[in-house]
Amino acid sequence: MASRMPSRALAAVALAAAALAPACVSSDDIEGLHRQMNDIEKQIQALEKKSSSKEEVAKLNANVSQQTTQLLKSNADTGVKLGELTTEMEQLQAKLDDTNRRLSQLSQQIAETQGDLARIRPGTSSSVAAPPGGAPPAVAAPPAVSDTTVVRPPAASGQHPSPKTLYDTAYEDYSKGRWALAIQGFQEYMEAYPNTDLTDNAQYWIGESHYAQKKYKEAVADFDKLLKQWPKSDKAAAALLKKSYALLELGQRAESVVQLQYVIHEYPSAEEARLARAKLKSLGIESR
Repeated sequence: MASRMPSRALAAVALAAAALAPACVSSDDIEGLHRQMNDIEKQIQALEKKSSSKEEVAKLNANVSQQTTQLLKSNADTGVKLGELTTEMEQLQAKLDDTNRRLSQLSQQIAETQGDLARIRPGTSSSVAAPPGGAPPAVAAPPAVSDTTVVRPPAASGQHPSPKTLYDTAYEDYSKGRWALAIQGFQEYMEAYPNTDLTDNAQYWIGESHYAQKKYKEAVADFDKLLKQWPKSDKAAAALLKKSYALLELGQRAESVVQLQYVIHEYPSAEEARLARAKLKSLGIESR
């Protein structure tokens, strides 16, 4: 539109000049026409500048909008990747914390065993039997300690290693992937020591051993047993979480989601709650 205006203005001027041609045209009239032409050209130039500025602003707005969209998409992708990385780090941290706790218990047991052996050696012979009746009273308890030197308690002995030794042996089997031996060891622990602070943990690791073997039905039963017998266990949240994972592996998605939501509701500040939220997010479900 702006490119056509000069030609129209010139045409108008030409018509005006033609109209004045028959009459007497003075120099003032001609100068007036020139001034009008100059004014018209200035107006046309101003309009052209305004039109150009509007186009540039529109282009700038379009570029800003496109860049904003790309930035939002990039931020969303980064948020998803960060969430996945955080979940993996939390899982590794959980395993590390549990391993450190087991190592601390094992170190304590080793120290206790070494101290007991040091006290036993001066007053014992090569025989494995209990010391004779004339032995000092301080040496009256060694039979259980002598069993700690055996990796597995003899089947015919009728005795068990100390609670920590039996538990740590079973956990070592678990940590090295010897699932069947781990299950056997934890079951023996629960039979021999059904009322210790680690009895519920033993039940939990039986479930984890079954889960590691992809025996998900057995794992669900193991975790249910823990939750029923030890509802206040420090492993209750973890048992609920792993039960939900096992249900998902069995194709029971709805029940798994209910369990995940329950973990979040019952243990909102626990690490298991964060893992449950991440699992729900991976399933496309918002946590409540």
